[in-house]
Amino acid sequence: MITSDVCIGIFLLFQITIGILANFFLLCLYILNSRPGHKLRPLNLILSQLLLTNITMLLSKGSPEILQAFEISNFLDNGGCKIIFFLYRIAQGLLISFTCLLCSFQAITISPNVSTLSEFKTIITEQISTFCLFCWIINILIEIPVPIFVRGPRSITNNTYESNMIYCSMGIVIDSYFIVTSLRNVLCIGLMFWSSGYMVLLLHRYHQQIQTIYSTSFSSRTPVKIRATQTILQLMGIFTNFYLLHSITLIFLTYIDSNRYSLTICSILSLCFPTLSPLVLLPRAPKYSGILRTRKDTNS
Repeated sequence: MITSDVCIGIFLLFQITIGILANFFLLCLYILNSRPGHKLRPLNLILSQLLLTNITMLLSKGSPEILQAFEISNFLDNGGCKIIFFLYRIAQGLLISFTCLLCSFQAITISPNVSTLSEFKTIITEQISTFCLFCWIINILIEIPVPIFVRGPRSITNNTYESNMIYCSMGIVIDSYFIVTSLRNVLCIGLMFWSSGYMVLLLHRYHQQIQTIYSTSFSSRTPVKIRATQTILQLMGIFTNFYLLHSITLIFLTYIDSNRYSLTICSILSLCFPTLSPLVLLPRAPKYSGILRTRKDTNS
């Protein structure tokens, strides 16, 4: 008879396999679609960073969860816990950072030329690689305390407090680390809500203009930027929903009840966005025929 742990392990294995394959496939498409000797387009650069972060998140968080679900114990020592959880925390911070950057970039890109945001169009387009690099650097610096406090299961003492990990433990976290990570999350979530609200307003105005001119709704002639904006809004909606569910579950674990299955549910929720986001991006991904055409033009 298959136990509940094996069922959880099979579900996690399916979830992570689908997520990694989808993210890796899209990442390859974005890279191959760029012309040799040319940089990725700003939007594709952000999406590529997001896909790479998704893969890191799925591997660092999902792989140990699968081993734990199949009751393979002591598979991580003290050093392994430090590395795995450090990568997981960086990926978690990068997910919210790149999603915020994606929403902000698109809001500025589609803003009317007469708006205040139009002044930032050239800056954010030309310096997008700098913004991406800043996201990596700031999140790595923020998570530096993590390897100091994380311990392997063999290093657990009576003075160690368990965190949202089954296979590792985490000592008392300094208040400054908690404050900095909370400020980062609140700032990014706030910017995401502001930019998404602004984009919804612009889409509503566009919809009214289309109805006035053509007396129809959105059609196949919808501009590329509008379709991209709709996709980004879908991503933002998926991210915020699972982020809120994960946060609520984490609060429940911290203050009410902490058990193995609740921890597993929390882990599954944290991996939902990295798994679903490439499926949302897939319909607007670069086509392989475009890659062949680009290579043919380059060779000629």
